[in-house]
Amino acid sequence: MRKFTFVLAFFLFTASWANAQSKTYEVRNGSWFNGQGFDETTWYINNGILTKKAPAQIDSVIDLSGRWVIPPQGDAFCSSVAGNPSAEYTLDSYFGEGIFYLQVLSNNQEGREALKGQTNTATSPDIAFANGGLTCQLGIPFVQFEGPANKIRNPREMADKYNTLKTSRKMLGDGYWFLDNKDDVNKNWDKIMAQKPEILSIYLLDVKNNGGKEGYGLSEEVAKQIIKKAKKSKTPVYAHVQTAEDVRLAIKLKVNGIANLPGAMGFKPEDKDKYELTTDDMKKLAKKNTPVVPLLSKAQANGANPDLQKKQAEMLSTLISNDVNVVIGSDDPQRTIRSELNYWFQLGGLDYTKVLKILCENTPQAVFPNRKIGKIAEGYEASFVVLNDNPTRNLLKIRAVSFMVKNGKVIVPETK
Repeated sequence: MRKFTFVLAFFLFTASWANAQSKTYEVRNGSWFNGQGFDETTWYINNGILTKKAPAQIDSVIDLSGRWVIPPQGDAFCSSVAGNPSAEYTLDSYFGEGIFYLQVLSNNQEGREALKGQTNTATSPDIAFANGGLTCQLGIPFVQFEGPANKIRNPREMADKYNTLKTSRKMLGDGYWFLDNKDDVNKNWDKIMAQKPEILSIYLLDVKNNGGKEGYGLSEEVAKQIIKKAKKSKTPVYAHVQTAEDVRLAIKLKVNGIANLPGAMGFKPEDKDKYELTTDDMKKLAKKNTPVVPLLSKAQANGANPDLQKKQAEMLSTLISNDVNVVIGSDDPQRTIRSELNYWFQLGGLDYTKVLKILCENTPQAVFPNRKIGKIAEGYEASFVVLNDNPTRNLLKIRAVSFMVKNGKVIVPETK
């Protein structure tokens, strides 16, 4: 991880704060994001926690000189660090963009182990891992892991050699688990939990017609058993879905999050009922506050499609207006959430304040629901990002990072 240095010329201070051991700060003359806009106020940092109450002793005063302050962002579907040879660079990109919280919904143990010491530090993102995907015999994400394990990485080559790959089990019990009935769940549950997943990743792919079939995902019966056990162990469950009926099943089973939207990559008009969520679906999602990752930029894989983009813009706007807990995720094998955010920006018609809330409040709280993060509020972790411009006027100004604070430690990106 690249080291960050303090560049005092960027700021005006009434006292020196370069000493990393300082415990208390007064942070003044800034505009702080409150979920609906920005407030001009003063906050204090005491032992890594935000407070409005001035500590008995203030070690340093930070004068923000009119800058804008937001909570750090998150990525609820990070696919670019576990198993990536360039993980150090990618983690550095995340942190430099003010993205502190990552959720990895698919990884093997080698990919997780390789990140030890590079994450969950004062100058790197914090990560929650799902480990191997829970699916049916030869279900998704089987090929995703068996291909590379057999030195096959090109998707077309994987398809050509599928009949050979389907006999391989190199990543079974690691990158994926085959669970075809309740006995499989009971037999493997202790092994799954022994790998210490922070969340579980299940595949509900056209369950009504294809649950439990090769190339799809779990049956309803098995999914229900997994979620029942997960609730007992207090482990959140995210569901990958393919159809609107899958979303309804996920709501019924009380999953903790939905990893994508059905039909986001497009569908024929005659298939509308199969993929479109109804107002009632959205009301149920909003009532349960279920995090939903749209993954809209995936549609770019099929080339430019203005009609689909118009439909996606309407979809995203409708989700937000119905108070669905939309969160952002990238599922990008090389990059941060930047491409997804750019895509949202290109769709147009969005309320930037509401999108900022998605990035900085909804997503971090979805990734680490038991931590006091995602808000500038009393008693919350003193982690925030200071911007040189107002992102509610131009959403992409969220990248104009001046400096950051993570758990009370001030970090200024090095200049080049």
